[in-house]
Amino acid sequence: MGIPVLRSRVMKELKKRLKRKKWPVWSLGLVAAIFLISAAVGAASVYLIVSSGKTERVAEAWSPVISADEPGVDATPRERTLHSLSRWNGEVEVVLHRVYLCGEETRMLGRHATSEARDLLISHLDWDAKFDRTGTVVMEEKIDDLSPACRSTSYIGLDEDGNLSLFDGPPRKDNVVRTFFQLDVGLLESSLSKERLHELANGIKVSDKDEYNSVLSTFSDYALERSESVLQPRT
Repeated sequence: MGIPVLRSRVMKELKKRLKRKKWPVWSLGLVAAIFLISAAVGAASVYLIVSSGKTERVAEAWSPVISADEPGVDATPRERTLHSLSRWNGEVEVVLHRVYLCGEETRMLGRHATSEARDLLISHLDWDAKFDRTGTVVMEEKIDDLSPACRSTSYIGLDEDGNLSLFDGPPRKDNVVRTFFQLDVGLLESSLSKERLHELANGIKVSDKDEYNSVLSTFSDYALERSESVLQPRT
């Protein structure tokens, strides 16, 4: 019901009562004014209560913990992720992505409070982290070993360009996992037996990190560029 209609009805009712009781005419305006002021104050009170309730709920949902230290221009993705998690109170989806010497794995860690995700990242200093497009926190762990899946399928051999490479299965041009270094094919042919050359061409099966490092160490002597990274096997 609108205020003008309400006011009209109030005035009519007051006129009837005043006629019956013969009150002074000036009292009509006074009583009506008191009524309208009370109604306005009541409506304003209700509005303030409702608005206050909404404000409290919004403040509760969005109450970021502001960090004093803003990440610099050169901040790493990990540092930026930690900063974002520190500023926001809420929940995030967390994924752990493991990157092996050969192979990768992704593990869903579920939803966690931002403070829990931050603590998890802080407790693993060697992990990287970033937000993906969906707002999921993707934490990345690099593992210096073969993944469980790669242990049964990994081969080291020659690719078509003469590079010593890691393959997912027997060597083919479409299944190279990573390339280590280029080999001096002429030196190989003059130094190794035909059986050993044939084995290298077909791929040498490696099922664990020790075999992996042993093959790299053996063929590093035949690398065209004998760098420190070539000569030192992974530990």
